[in-house]
Amino acid sequence: MSTTIPTARAIDVPLPSLGTPGSPQTSQALSTQATPSSPTTVEPQPARPAASEHILPEGLSARRSSPRASLDGGKNGNDGSDGGGVRSRPSTPPRQSPPKVASRSSSAGSVATTGRLPDAHGGEQIPLNTLNTNGSGSGSALSLSSEGQRPAGNAPSITEQRRATAPETEQTAALPRQEAHDEVAQLMRRMPGSFDPLPPPQAAPVERAPGGLASLSAATVPSPRDVNPRIDIDSLAQKLPDDITGCVAYMLSAMRKSPEDIPALERLATQQSAVLSARGIHTRDDLVAVLKQVQWRDQGTAMMHGMASASGFNLGSLPVNLKVADLTLASLMKALPNLPVALPALITGALMGFALSTLDVASGAAAGKTFQDAYFTRPPGEQLSGQLPEHLANANPPTKTSLAADNSKAAGLSYGAVRNGAVRVPLMVGLELAGKPETRAKVDALVDPLLGLPLGGGGMRMAKNDFDVSAGRAGFQHFLAREDLGACLDHLQKPATEQILSAAARFGTHAANLKETFPEALGDVFASKVGWTSHAILSAGFGGLTAMVASLPATLQKDHGLSETAANITTQSLKFVVLQALYHVWGGALGAVGGPKAPDPAAVSQA
Repeated sequence: MSTTIPTARAIDVPLPSLGTPGSPQTSQALSTQATPSSPTTVEPQPARPAASEHILPEGLSARRSSPRASLDGGKNGNDGSDGGGVRSRPSTPPRQSPPKVASRSSSAGSVATTGRLPDAHGGEQIPLNTLNTNGSGSGSALSLSSEGQRPAGNAPSITEQRRATAPETEQTAALPRQEAHDEVAQLMRRMPGSFDPLPPPQAAPVERAPGGLASLSAATVPSPRDVNPRIDIDSLAQKLPDDITGCVAYMLSAMRKSPEDIPALERLATQQSAVLSARGIHTRDDLVAVLKQVQWRDQGTAMMHGMASASGFNLGSLPVNLKVADLTLASLMKALPNLPVALPALITGALMGFALSTLDVASGAAAGKTFQDAYFTRPPGEQLSGQLPEHLANANPPTKTSLAADNSKAAGLSYGAVRNGAVRVPLMVGLELAGKPETRAKVDALVDPLLGLPLGGGGMRMAKNDFDVSAGRAGFQHFLAREDLGACLDHLQKPATEQILSAAARFGTHAANLKETFPEALGDVFASKVGWTSHAILSAGFGGLTAMVASLPATLQKDHGLSETAANITTQSLKFVVLQALYHVWGGALGAVGGPKAPDPAAVSQA
């Protein structure tokens, strides 16, 4: 192995040619045969400009220069030149230098392979860049064209790809800014999983009703729910025409049953639109503002109406839950010591159910009288009888079946799902898991009646009123058809304080009606089918429920090995399941019994 380091002459790496597409590649063929030189003398190289001053095609400048050339120039102390001082920028592109190679010593018997050339000292010169022979096939001349950089598989080289895409880039840059942006956006949208920058298509505009009285004679009429949106009245505003007569005609057209009703509805629409105009309501927006006031006031009225109707049941539940039921059960267990606890609990629950049913039925008469004229959208019958034909004033009457279905759904939704499911069940589970069964019993005894007033009674009445609106028995069309529409509008235009005081005055009216309707309430409790239906269902239901709650925890702990907490949670959960079924049965039975009889087909045919 040689102990001396051979001295190799440095060969500069030329810069790749960046000619315009289609122009011939100019690269100078260089000899790869190294010239022997003395180790102590270095053959001077021709002076060339610094790498940073090479002029490149397409306006590229020093950022495309070779960092290795600059580094080597700095080592020679000539600021980027290999030979002498810095030469000024020539007017023509400079001559490309031969590629630099690295020298590596090898044994004397080694054989040169492809890409490796022997030097004068027996070493090997390894080019830094892959070099191929030129097109003539001569192995002594090397070329730096793009063919030397072509990857395997005959794929296009990076330089060729840049040249191929250069015309597209120039064309894109020459486009106006908006067109170029649109072209890029289209390319992005075609990519898999790409984000579409375009906004979603707009929904088709809602078709607006015609103005004037044309809505009344249209081929199709809106449904009661179309003119009574539950929440967003602005959706109704998009359908209404601009003129007030057209708005009233569109709302009243929901009451049309046949073409014979058109003349009566046209007269009513003309009359009521004049009443609205006389009070400053001239446009669609004015009418929608009035309807919003009417809606939330009727919702508040329904809440108070339901609380008044359910006041007997819920207020009576408060002492029953806190003290009366426990005292009654303790007295029965003391009087009947040999009986299992389930039997005294059954008797206690039946007694409490009958008492609560009595209070509930008795409170209905006074509440009905207090709120009979409190709704804007549910006018009394006499308010419509003089305005409309009989079949329109009393259209869509309820039946036993419809009342049973509506009452069952309303009771199960308000008392069961909202009050029990959303409030009482989470409280029960949380307190039981916290190890506080006594606190759970006290809290539940208070939550049951206190939330039963607004959520149970009030929620049930709101649900029933909503069902009536869907059936066409109430709604905005009934408000606009009222005989006292002018008085209602005058009331809505009063100051808010005066309206609140007027609503609060109904509580005093309700207290007076409780006394006035007492004989009627007694008849409902003891002499009506509705009353006895309620007594039977609530007595049996509460009796069985109380027996289960009193006896099941001990059975679960003794026979099934449950812990006290698990037994209590299981028992309470079953209690709420039974209550949910009880509410549906109770509400449905009252509706079926209290609903009007179906008309006799023979009487209808004779009429």
